Order: sequence, then C-alpha cells, then structure tokens
Amino acid sequence: MDTRKGRNKVNEETNEVAAQQSHTVWDNLKGLIQSRDQTKKIIGTLLFGLPIILVFIFFGLPSDKMGAAGASNAARVNKTFISLADFSQEEQRIQKMQEYYAQMFGQPISFDPERQRGMRQQAVETLVQMELLAQASDKERILVSDKEILSFIQEMNEFKKDGQFQPSYYFQLLEANRISPTSFENKIKKQVQTQRTRQLFESAARPSQLEVDKLSELSRQQWNVQFVKLDREEQGKKMAVSDAEIAEHLAKEDFKKRVVSYFEANRSRYDVPERISAQLILVKFVPGKADTEKAAFDKIQDIQKKAETQDFGQLAQQFSDDVGTKSKKGDLGYFSRGEKEMGLENAAFALDVGKVSSPIKGFNSYQLVKVTDRKPVAKAELANVEKKIAGELLGKDKFEVMQNQLAENLKSGQIETVNSTLKTMGVNWDETGFFSLDAPQIPKLSEKELKMAALELSPKNKMSRQLVQVKGNRYILHLKEAKLVDLDKSRDEAKMLAQQSSNQLQDDWIQQFRNQSTVQINPLVIQ
Repeated sequence: MDTRKGRNKVNEETNEVAAQQSHTVWDNLKGLIQSRDQTKKIIGTLLFGLPIILVFIFFGLPSDKMGAAGASNAARVNKTFISLADFSQEEQRIQKMQEYYAQMFGQPISFDPERQRGMRQQAVETLVQMELLAQASDKERILVSDKEILSFIQEMNEFKKDGQFQPSYYFQLLEANRISPTSFENKIKKQVQTQRTRQLFESAARPSQLEVDKLSELSRQQWNVQFVKLDREEQGKKMAVSDAEIAEHLAKEDFKKRVVSYFEANRSRYDVPERISAQLILVKFVPGKADTEKAAFDKIQDIQKKAETQDFGQLAQQFSDDVGTKSKKGDLGYFSRGEKEMGLENAAFALDVGKVSSPIKGFNSYQLVKVTDRKPVAKAELANVEKKIAGELLGKDKFEVMQNQLAENLKSGQIETVNSTLKTMGVNWDETGFFSLDAPQIPKLSEKELKMAALELSPKNKMSRQLVQVKGNRYILHLKEAKLVDLDKSRDEAKMLAQQSSNQLQDDWIQQFRNQSTVQINPLVIQ
C-alpha cells in the first residue's frame, strides 16, 4: 500500500479514537473512581506518601508562605508549596542518574554552571508536574483510602519486628529522620495517586485490533532522513566574500549608511568586555538542612583565614568541593560578566587583583574567590570593524539570494540541483539515522513542524517541495533510505500503543489543569 496514505489513514483513525477517549475517559471511569473508600483523613497517623527508600532523604517541611523573594520554597502550585528540601533531593537524584549513565557508557561528565542550571530547571519542573498531577487527581476524585495506605505501610519491612508491623518503629524512624508523619504520608498519597491515575489512563487507552495491526505495519518500516538547517545569521557569516566586493560596496553611500546603522545598533557585539581571571574554593551544603549549611559556613570561614597567609591554589586543591576546578588549583580562567553564577560574578568583579572575597552564599554552597588578573573593556571603533561588518552583511545578502534559489529548486524535486546550490552555500546534509515510522520522536527533528514534514515524505516523493520554517530557521528534508525489517516477536504492539496513547492523554490532561492553575517557580533555585 502507499506508505503516506497508510500513515494518514492510521493518523485519522488514531486521532478519532483518541478524541473519543479524551471526551469519555472520565464519564466511563467516574463510577469506579467515586466508589472508592473515602474515609476522612486521620491527622498525624497513617495517611499517604512515597516509598520509604526515597522519602528518608527528604528533610524539613514546607512553610506556609513563599517568604522574602520566595526564598523559603522552591515553587508554588496553587496553594501548595514545594520545599527546598524536596527540590534538593530531586536535584541530587538527577545528578546521580546522569553520573550513572555517564559511567555506564564510559563518557566523562563535568557539572559546569550551565549543566547545573539545567539540572535545577529539570528538578523543579519535575516536582511541579508531580504536584499538578496530584491536585488534578484530587479534583477528579481519584482517591486512596486510609485502609489502603495502612496496608501499604504495614507491608514495609522497615517497620516490622518478628514479621509484624510495629507502630513504634514507624514513628521512631520518622522522628530520627526529622520527618513528620503528615509530611511522609502526604508523599505516599501522591505516589499512590500517580500510580492509580496512570493505570486508569492505560485502561482507557486500550487500542483496537485495527490500530494494533496498523502499528505493526508502521513498525516494520524504517527511514533515514537527510536534512539541512538554513541559519541566515550563522551561515551567512561563512559565505565567501572577497576584499574587492567589500571595498566596492563600502564605496557606495547607501551601503556605507547600512554598515554605520548596523554598527550603532550592535556596537556592544564588537566591544571586548571587561574580563578577569580568578580562582575558586567551594564548600557544599544541603539546602534546607541547617546543620550542613552551618558546617559549610564554618569551614569556608576557616579557609578564608588560612588564605591570609597560605597559597590560595594549594587551599583549593586541599579543601574545595568543586570537581571541575579542584585539580587546577581552583583556576576558573578568564571570564566576562554573564558567564558565571551571579553571586560569584558580582563578588569577583568587585575585587582588586590579588584580593580574596568574603564568603559568598550560593544555592547549595559557600564560595571564596580570588582575582588573579583583570583586562579592561576595549571599546570598538567603526574604522576597525567596518570591513568585518560589511563582509557579514554581504554574506547574509548572498545567503538570502541562494535560499530563495533553493526554494525554486525544491519545486522541481531534483536532488542534484539542490545539492549544487547547497555546495555553493557551504551547507552540508545531516541525517537522522534509521527510525521506525511508529516512533514517538524522530531523532534530531523533534519539533512538531519538522516531524510532520518528514512524515509527508514517501519513497515516491523523497524531497520536501518547500522550505520548512521553524523558529526563524528554514529546513530542507530528503528521504535518503527506506527499508523493511522483521518484527520483534517479543514486542507487544498493543501494550506499546496503549502506553503511547495513555502518555498523550495524561500529558494533555495535566497541561489543561496547568493552564487553569497558578504556578510560581522561585527564580533563585535555577540561577
């Protein structure tokens, strides 16, 4: 059968089924959901929470307000606050996961400021999504009874003696880890609700046999798609422009005015900013855990006193917790503003060369910084950069002309013509590698517009007939290779389709609830 028609037919049928499921899922399940035991909450005893192996590294309780600049909590979802302790634990979990996979695949990993900001962003967003799911579940009355939670806890070996549940062990263990029963049990509630909601969506998303058959057909088809990204700003700078062309155009009054105007609008791009070189000593603590913060502060103060008479680099090698700089005597190299964390950066740029800062408090560490050199701002002059600007502008103009030519070439569908133009532009094809047509994501083409354009290709029409525009850039797609593979006999098509459909239903459900909710994220936790 025609591949594209087959895909479109599957999409139409799948969309119709998904739409019906989306409208009827709650109607069909209301009776089941609302019939669950809805006994009242027993304050301070066995209610809800996470498995104990995860919960015992949570410390502290959320306060009842965000505080000054929201500093006492990581985020707020409607009237519920996400504590810094929970946020810190989630960030540590993500870091350990990244370290594990890096070790598994034998790849080096360094937790530079950019990666750390990414982990913090991921951590807070994960917790926000979990809280949204819990609140949405409450709203739809997806409830967990006290009896279920009591049974759950009674089966936990940590609270048993001679094979029997011991309430005294339960409260003693929580107290030893400074966790209140209410906080612990609320985490269990969210975990059990999450599991139950997931099961309900999977039940509602059971596929028909027709869908399973179509998915099996698509799973056998694998494609490798070539693509090029046309970035006028970046690739325009690489276009060949001769000195003669630059001189010729600078002699023209209109072009000269264009260069001057561009320089005035982008002057700071050509300035060389102030730069300093510095050394760093960093001592970590656990956010929200006062004893670790005090220990870190005492340690950094002691190091600060030692730095008055001892070599800062030697102290960094001996005491710093920063893996990336410890072996280099704390050397951060040269940097300008905007390249380091704000607190460290502000302190460093305020110092004279050779001076050591006072302790700087970061989100999860105290730091000392010593400035070793300083290079002042070098202001750009038009006379020094006008040829550079002229070359960039002419390169972008050439790129624009050739991009328009490519658009015309695509209408003919001739790969040779397109390749000739791309070669002149100095642009190379990239490839997705082989992927199954039932894959939820296409490698390297994750944006919705690109995925849709890729699936419009077929063995008969291999080239996209127009430029695909995504976020200011344009793309060309070409089906390089297609093949059929044998089905994996161990693969459960029905289960896979149910998982994909339930994922989409649940994601849409949470997003709809989020659109109706108030979500505030403390900006300090992702700096």
